[in-house]
Amino acid sequence: MNVAQVKCPQCNTPIYSKQKDRLFYCDKCNTLHIRDGGVERMDYEIAEVNQATAGEKVYAPFWRLYCSLVVRSKSVEGGTLFKMTQWLRGNSDTGNIFIYVPAWELDANAFKYFASQFTSAQPRYRTRLNFGGVKRVPAIVNKAEAAELADFVVVTMEAEQPGKLQRLDYSLTVNDSKVVYLPFTVTQQGLLSAL
Repeated sequence: MNVAQVKCPQCNTPIYSKQKDRLFYCDKCNTLHIRDGGVERMDYEIAEVNQATAGEKVYAPFWRLYCSLVVRSKSVEGGTLFKMTQWLRGNSDTGNIFIYVPAWELDANAFKYFASQFTSAQPRYRTRLNFGGVKRVPAIVNKAEAAELADFVVVTMEAEQPGKLQRLDYSLTVNDSKVVYLPFTVTQQGLLSAL
């Protein structure tokens, strides 16, 4: 096996990591890059940690996808498309939404929980320029996979609402994507938001 040293494409500084991570961050020039067949500089945000939260902190990566959603037709027995109409202005069937796709390794239930939590209740936070010595959870999901998972997030959130979703014909277009690192506290029960 050949081991190649990773260097920041922006400033040529060596990047050292003991974890396999699709995203690498340069502490010197504060740039984030993704390895996905090649190397691409990524737009990103780092949320400020709420200093009032106790315990070990980590930053977990999400893909924040700005999407256009068009619902062509729907049929629900005993309920409504509750979540979807809340996302769109004026209870319309067309509009733009942010979908948060967790980018780290999670089981299916944890993935659904974090995706639903941050998509339905958009996080508000102040940003910071660097990670401030807080560890990052390695990312395993690339941009293309995140776009595919956005469909899963929409359908999953709707399927969990009252009523029986019988038919949903829609299109979801990803217009823009950004990596967002959100802070969490590590607990015995798992990660808890430290926003």
